Amino acid sequence: MFNIFSLLPILMADGDGGGDGGGDGGGDTGFVGSDGTFNDGWTGREEFKDHADTLGRYKNVTELAKGHVELRKKFGKNPDSMVEIPSETSGDDVRAAWGKANGVPETVDGYEYNYSEDFATKLGPVSDEKMSAAKEFAHKELGLSNAKFQKLLDFYHTNLSSDVDSGNVQMAELNNKRFEDGSTILKGQWLDGTDERTAAALAHLQKYGEIEVKGKDGEMINPLEKLFEEAPQLKQSPWLTMIMDNMRSKMGEAGRVGGKDFSALSAEGIQSQIDTINDRQAAIQREDVVNGKNNREFKRNEERLIVLWQQKCK
Repeated sequence: MFNIFSLLPILMADGDGGGDGGGDGGGDTGFVGSDGTFNDGWTGREEFKDHADTLGRYKNVTELAKGHVELRKKFGKNPDSMVEIPSETSGDDVRAAWGKANGVPETVDGYEYNYSEDFATKLGPVSDEKMSAAKEFAHKELGLSNAKFQKLLDFYHTNLSSDVDSGNVQMAELNNKRFEDGSTILKGQWLDGTDERTAAALAHLQKYGEIEVKGKDGEMINPLEKLFEEAPQLKQSPWLTMIMDNMRSKMGEAGRVGGKDFSALSAEGIQSQIDTINDRQAAIQREDVVNGKNNREFKRNEERLIVLWQQKCK
């Protein structure tokens, strides 16, 4: 920004002793006449020609001084804030002055960003490489102060976090719909025997699916446990239940539904099912403290627990 006040010492110096100073056009007319008015053509000087239109509005030193005072009132009392806005052709000194007045760090190392724990938990850590690139862009391309840099990244991460939440909600709704669709089909086929056959199917999965393999460090790993750690909802999936029930039937293992004889779950198997479902119920409530008990999976699990406790108490 053009600083009018910077002209006053020059003008007054020329007015006091520069040439004729009387404004009659003889000799070096200087800038200011003896009465304080500017001489004709004074804005044509090399140092003023880029601002001739602005300076031409002032007829004398008094008007120029008043203009400066008004400008100070408009933009604040700090003269350092009244600096030229850089253009594409501006030199380094102009850019440096503007940066200093606007709080831009001298180097990218001057930027600091407080990445909150909430963002880190939901979005994961920010790599050093990406943060360095962000600082470089903020410094060279945008000329941001550290405060604005912090606000910009907070704005970005807040919106990204909101997108993640929306995506999680949509995925949860889709999974619930799939779960409900599968449960409807399952109950439509098995009717009153649904809960018992479900328990038997999961017992079958545990009986034949529990194996151990050696991990890369030599420790023994149970793949079935790892599967359920990655996707605990599979234990209650009606689709997996149908698959396991079909496998159990083809292998000739019986269950007990209605008046037909099927091999009942052992006491250990029943307790294992109860413990597994209780763990899942607790996880659902931790994930949604307010509405966890209204979750479709939670309600279905409650029905299964009733059947399992009835079997255990027989």
